[in-house]
Amino acid sequence: MALAGWIGEHLVIRKALPKPSFVDRALKKLGFSLVGEDIGDDEYSYFFKRKDIGISAFFEPSNDLLFLQIYPLKKRLSSGVSVRAQYIEFYDQFVVSIEPAQKLPPGIRSLGINPFILEDYYPVSTPYWGMVHEDWENDLKMLVMRDEIFEELERNEYRCPICFSELSVEDGYLKCHTCGFLYTAESEFENVISKFSLGIGEEEIIF
Repeated sequence: MALAGWIGEHLVIRKALPKPSFVDRALKKLGFSLVGEDIGDDEYSYFFKRKDIGISAFFEPSNDLLFLQIYPLKKRLSSGVSVRAQYIEFYDQFVVSIEPAQKLPPGIRSLGINPFILEDYYPVSTPYWGMVHEDWENDLKMLVMRDEIFEELERNEYRCPICFSELSVEDGYLKCHTCGFLYTAESEFENVISKFSLGIGEEEIIF
């Protein structure tokens, strides 16, 4: 879900779908390594791996299409999840959607049935996972959400969008003790970041 959110943010800021180098950097920050690629005239495919998880990334620039498939390597491919980012000419909109292959994990109501929709690069539909991330190239452990999205997460879910573990409620933010991600609202970002010292450490945010 974080990948979908970062793709949506890239569309809003850069007014274009991410290039392969963007996805490569993001996945490396998440611990994935590039294990293969297939480059054609207007089609680019890349394959990443981290432990028992594989990700394939397919780019088709002429059609404004980016398709990511995340799947377990030791289970059926049908148990994976796909992230599709595409320009829909008929509606003159960019759409970022998450398409689960099978039933959702226990306690999760939706991965974002309503897609992230951009019209003139402005979000007209923001789903549960439609999060804004600050300074992601330096640190991927803090996700800054739109206020209404954070409030819904805090009020209804208490589940980590990254690993589905339970979240603990802290002062102005939510924390996942399993994967280490922090979640806060845009309006609380400055207050939350002031609580953490600069430096290197498991509990610190690096900027």
